[in-house]
Amino acid sequence: MGKSFRIIGVIAAIGITMMLSYLLGTTQAETITEIQTVTEIKEVIPAGYIQVGDSIIDMDVIVDFSATEYGLQLYFEDGTGYYWER
Repeated sequence: MGKSFRIIGVIAAIGITMMLSYLLGTTQAETITEIQTVTEIKEVIPAGYIQVGDSIIDMDVIVDFSATEYGLQLYFEDGTGYYWER
């Protein structure tokens, strides 16, 4: 008999704890809305491109490259190239 009262008491305590934690979570939470404004505009370069100085290079037209400790040489499809010094 004493064991069944103990089990009922544990179940009741767990149930009360769950109900109180739910009520505490729903009544204490408040929504804060913050309005942000854009202060600067940044240019987004699409994937597959790299920016070198003021120009943008399409990585799809690069057929080869050679890298040394002094810089990077990019070779393009049309035979031209670009040297990027460290």
